[in-house]
Amino acid sequence: MLPLTARLVGVFTLFALTIGLSRAQDKEPEVDGKTLSQWVGIAQNDPSARQRVLAVDALGKIWAMNKTTTYGKEVIKHINRRMLNDGSAVVRARAATVLGKLKRDDLDKEVADALVEALKTEKESRVRKEIIATMTKFPGVCILGIEPLTASLKDTDPDVKVASAEALAQCGALAKSAAPGLVPLLKDKEKPVRVAAIFALGRIAPEGAATIAETMAAMLGTEEDVEIKRTLIKSIGLLAEKSDPVIKALTVALFDANDEVRRSAARVLGTFGPAASGAADSLLKVATTDKQKDIRVDAVRAFGSALGPAGLKPRLADLRVILDPKKELDYEVRLAVVEEIAALGYDIHMDKETLAALRKSQSDPQVLVRDAATLAIRKIETKPPPKKEPDKEVP
Repeated sequence: MLPLTARLVGVFTLFALTIGLSRAQDKEPEVDGKTLSQWVGIAQNDPSARQRVLAVDALGKIWAMNKTTTYGKEVIKHINRRMLNDGSAVVRARAATVLGKLKRDDLDKEVADALVEALKTEKESRVRKEIIATMTKFPGVCILGIEPLTASLKDTDPDVKVASAEALAQCGALAKSAAPGLVPLLKDKEKPVRVAAIFALGRIAPEGAATIAETMAAMLGTEEDVEIKRTLIKSIGLLAEKSDPVIKALTVALFDANDEVRRSAARVLGTFGPAASGAADSLLKVATTDKQKDIRVDAVRAFGSALGPAGLKPRLADLRVILDPKKELDYEVRLAVVEEIAALGYDIHMDKETLAALRKSQSDPQVLVRDAATLAIRKIETKPPPKKEPDKEVP
């Protein structure tokens, strides 16, 4: 056994090593040769805005390296303060940008509240733009900031209006109160602002959606810019308002010179069901004449949807023409026709001409069409079982 003196020396040595290790672990972090405290002092007190910007950047680096420690939380507080209180717009904007580097899992209530408060109080457009850009990375913060985001739609800077509209779009129906602020932007002189407003209005489920949809439909009738037309059609589809002015505007768009505009119009009409019956003849024309096969496919689908089963049965002759491989060269279109016919099922089992056309399609050059025709015939000729009456309750 070691003598008592040696054992005591060993204990004290271990204690000293433990203390040293603890102090090493608690050592204040450094970046670019300066400690956290020094960078905080520069951020708060240096008369040079450039130096304070450098300090904010350094604080961001320190946070990235120490985000799981108490230092990390302390650093974020200092960055928040620079965003809220610094006398330089450049510094405030940089602080917002640094906060934008946080990941969703790193975001806490203190940062979220600071962003919303900063947007409420900030006077400089360039800083608001950076704050909103950071908020947009965190949809939950956008929801907390619906009120100041809506107010920012009146900013004189088009970039701020665009950023605000895009942030509100992320909030969905929770931001429906922003509609009165978005509608005037449909006439903004700047194209990006108009696009952002159209995009947002289609996603916030606004009050007065019918009026907004008809306003967009009117815009679609006069607009020449392809991007705006596509955005209008998408938002009209999301609003799902199916009034006559909307249907007519989409019907005109079926014959637009741009492929994507025609494609979008056909697809939206296909979601409207029988409300789009007024567009049926135009959809049939597109199904037989459009130069793009996928648009013809969409038009076939929309034609069936717009007429519904009852309306489609008397129009089957129009579809049967498309089944001829000599007239419709793309099998995808013929396949879509077979599937639309098959959806009618036993209701058309007495339609000898349609069954004959399907049997002819069993010899189609494309195997997928042949197989679909076989399944369609089977479905049409198979009588469904009688509907079972619900069991009567025993008194």
